Amino acid sequence: MHKSDPPHDGHSASDLDLPVDEVTCQQFVELVTEYLEGALEPHTLSQVEEHLAMCDWCDTYLEQMQATIASLRELGEEPSPEPPDSVLAILRARRGGEA
Repeated sequence: MHKSDPPHDGHSASDLDLPVDEVTCQQFVELVTEYLEGALEPHTLSQVEEHLAMCDWCDTYLEQMQATIASLRELGEEPSPEPPDSVLAILRARRGGEA
């Protein structure tokens, strides 16, 4: 199973009741944030890591999530540049015309 659309039933992923000793791909997608934050219960963590060892798709998904997080951290470190005065003047002129 490789569905990536988690259900939106108002429960957090950590509330998942894993009735079997295996995590599905859909369950992994629902648990990935808590996995990356180190917030999984030990039993669930063990199940997730076993799944990752066997599932190339989810391993790739995890790598993509980690790369995205790293990229976003880099973006957050640099302050956004101020727009040039000429752009600000145009925006102000347009805003004044709408009032």
